[in-house]
Amino acid sequence: MKNLSVVLFVAIALFFGGCKSEEKNQSIALNNIEFSLEGPLYSGSNPAQYTFKVDLKTLLGENYKEGATIKSASLKSAKIRSLDSATSLENINSFVLSFASDNKDIKMKELALLNPVPAGSKSAELKPSATATAEEFFGETQFYIVLDADLKNDVEANLSFAADLVFDVNYK
Repeated sequence: MKNLSVVLFVAIALFFGGCKSEEKNQSIALNNIEFSLEGPLYSGSNPAQYTFKVDLKTLLGENYKEGATIKSASLKSAKIRSLDSATSLENINSFVLSFASDNKDIKMKELALLNPVPAGSKSAELKPSATATAEEFFGETQFYIVLDADLKNDVEANLSFAADLVFDVNYK
């Protein structure tokens, strides 16, 4: 009788374990996200935003399954570069990268920053937050990627940047 109980328990555990959907990990890259700061610009904070339309089928590629949801998303790298080959990041004190949503239940999150920006460089590697995650944004139909450039001096011209972001995601 004891053996029958053990066999029955194992059979039930295997049945329910087989029904459980496995979580998977993958890197997702959001490349060439463009930001434009329209001049004249003044010293201090100058934010620009990009509207990102969420399409899990495209983001997950061949790993996409109908009904997939992002369970966790951590920013692993954020690179910002000037789109004007003649412009360096010389006039920029710092960059802050944040996500925001139209959903009032999702608060804006700062995901990465760099302060100070290395003098004379044309690109910058921001430092991702060790604690901030972004999974709730990938559950929306769209969200906003906000790049805030803190300028050292006033600038008359437009400034254009591109960002390459890499996330480690866990999805089901």
